Amino acid sequence: MKKLERARSEDAREVLDLYHAAAEAGRESGRSEWDDTYPTMDDIQADLQENGLYVLREGARIVAAISLVEPDELDGLGVSWTPARAKEACRFCLEPQMQGRGLAAEIFLSALAMLKSEGVEAVRYLCAKENPAAFRLYTRLGHARLEDVVWYDTEFYSFEKLL
Repeated sequence: MKKLERARSEDAREVLDLYHAAAEAGRESGRSEWDDTYPTMDDIQADLQENGLYVLREGARIVAAISLVEPDELDGLGVSWTPARAKEACRFCLEPQMQGRGLAAEIFLSALAMLKSEGVEAVRYLCAKENPAAFRLYTRLGHARLEDVVWYDTEFYSFEKLL
């Protein structure tokens, strides 16, 4: 299984470059709502400050990133989350040329295993309706789809996985 590691502050620029590459590839394919305004360096810095940004390295290069943070903002969306000690999975990104090989599932499952080992009981996340590849991944992994929501003018599916 792929091993995630906690990102370091010096990784911030490389993570932002990864986000930009994924956003561009997603826009070209019509599968992403990410753009030049999201995600930002401020998002990366906040995730680093919370010790919630994780990366996957291939050699010295960062090829994937995922943030596992407190779900404070999600709690206000009116979704019927299960009462549990939870984390939000967000800003999950895989280098575009590595997509389509089954790595996303392996990375996401690694993140869930890590959370479970830390005593987290549930993971919550949103999936943009514009991202059918992510939707297929999460449903294939058997995660529960809850209510649909609109947030920041984007339509999302909400998902939860009890650990």
